[in-house]
Amino acid sequence: MKEARLYRKLRDCVVCQLCYRFCRIKEGEKGFCKVRVCKDGKLYSLTYGKLSALESRPIEIKPFYHFKPGSTSMTFSTYSCNFVCPWCQNWRLSRAMPNGMHFRPEEVVERAILCGDISTCASLNEPTLLFEFLLDVFRIAKERGLMNTMVSNGYMSVLALKELRKAGLDALKVDIKGGKKTYEMLDAKDLAWKTAREALRLGIHVEIVNLVVTGINEDQIEEVVEKHLKFLGSEVPIHFTRYFPAFMYRREPTKVEILEKAVKIARNSGISYAYVGNVPGHRFENTYCPNCGEMLIRRYSYSVLENRIREGKCFNCGREIYGIW
Repeated sequence: MKEARLYRKLRDCVVCQLCYRFCRIKEGEKGFCKVRVCKDGKLYSLTYGKLSALESRPIEIKPFYHFKPGSTSMTFSTYSCNFVCPWCQNWRLSRAMPNGMHFRPEEVVERAILCGDISTCASLNEPTLLFEFLLDVFRIAKERGLMNTMVSNGYMSVLALKELRKAGLDALKVDIKGGKKTYEMLDAKDLAWKTAREALRLGIHVEIVNLVVTGINEDQIEEVVEKHLKFLGSEVPIHFTRYFPAFMYRREPTKVEILEKAVKIARNSGISYAYVGNVPGHRFENTYCPNCGEMLIRRYSYSVLENRIREGKCFNCGREIYGIW
């Protein structure tokens, strides 16, 4: 076990400060995520170095479309989650407890360099639960000239986000579950927008993903777009991703026309970059200049076929394109 970094002691319990649930955990008990435990009046993490996956993957699979397109990232994950989504696409990890091999932070960075990756990426399950390990990995990666990214549900506390930024976090993809109604279904609040806004303020590259789930949040797209503009503005990209049946939820995959409608709503509302995800070959996988309409990045699934962005600008009209290029 590794002593947790973010908690405070009360007379009869500890308060975990890692995510917005702020669990009050009594002696011998665990928090909502089941991987942080109170022992002898201290809070411990059960996930430090316990990795469920470690492999080089395209940055587009996250998806990051405006962060070093065409590059690869050493992707790693642990177990469990601070949400219980019935439609979870990675439920074999998010609903499991730590039982994998143990890795040192240096091993993750060394593997990234060996594979020619330019970044690390904590992903697959909710990476906030690997917090103490992330701080060490990100620091070492920075020392070795790599960048650091996360794919998160955005439910981490602002305290945690600031610590991750100080350690070397460069880019954050935030998975927005839907509107207020969906978060209430998950016994949570829609505070991920607050995290995303704070990340922008801290100089972190941000992209938003909304998994559009059949029968759950298809009617909440306008609310998502409205909050995106309110909290993040028009330049931060948003991805509307296709759901497929998984875990305890077995409705049909999201209709492609619903995703197309979501992109059009976003663009008509003023968001400069809106995408369709999990539909290989779709025209809305590509990046277009919001000013002149030229195709700037042509993609197929997780591959970049052509990139015509020049020094962060449209090759045709010179319009600045949000991202890290």
